[in-house]
Amino acid sequence: MPRSSAYEVVLDASYFTPHQLQTVAVGRLGFQAGTRWLRDHVCSHRTLVSQHRVGLVLWAWQLVYEQPLRFEDADDALVEVCARVRGPRSSQLEVEMTLSGPDGVAVRTRAASVPLQLSGDQALSGTPAPLPDRIVDRFGADERERSPFRSRVPALRAMLERDGQRLASVTLPTRVHRHHCEVADQWYWAESLGFAGAAREELLLRHGSRAPQLRRALTEGIRRVDVTWLRAGQLWDQFDVHTTGYQLGDEIAFVSELRLADDGLPYAYVVERV
Repeated sequence: MPRSSAYEVVLDASYFTPHQLQTVAVGRLGFQAGTRWLRDHVCSHRTLVSQHRVGLVLWAWQLVYEQPLRFEDADDALVEVCARVRGPRSSQLEVEMTLSGPDGVAVRTRAASVPLQLSGDQALSGTPAPLPDRIVDRFGADERERSPFRSRVPALRAMLERDGQRLASVTLPTRVHRHHCEVADQWYWAESLGFAGAAREELLLRHGSRAPQLRRALTEGIRRVDVTWLRAGQLWDQFDVHTTGYQLGDEIAFVSELRLADDGLPYAYVVERV
């Protein structure tokens, strides 16, 4: 049976919007959960980096809000997390987390990371490489999956472009500052969810009167988020966040492309659905 870790997290007001847990807060809780599972069952994240010279770069992430969990609903929540190695060459680490309140599971996340062989410098630079056997051997047989995880973002973007009605767009400039970063002065991936959320809210402020259906993102909250990262942002990088709102049937969706201001190269895509 795959191993799991379970623990309680105390909830405070900074985790929430009026309607639900913030996406950035869920991202932080998910990263902490994966780090805890590794410590409990394989080795600590610090040991993985400093002794085994293995880094993990998040490539794809999914968030599903199963039911409301608001600040007034609970003092704490139960986090449960499990992980497994994926791909025929152990080229991915997948972590699944649930966070449960008084009425059961409130959110589910799934994260797929790509391992790096680190060079040993302070920037934690490295090149993609399979997880070494000495790490894979610490996973049970039922914690290994030969099929790779595949991001849904390309298909979602194509579907919205093909079948959806484009309602409005906005471009919001932003910069990566140190409080957005982790120890190696690369952006902490959860902060890019905040960049996309800020652009979505700017879109609502500018165009909500002309396309009132977009306001459902405020009144109902986000239902699902799918993200893929193509590369990591660095300290003081200047980005443009280009966000477009779509309607597809009864669904409202927002697609945010984070791109480097200097050359327009995409760094991440965030798809939020209401």
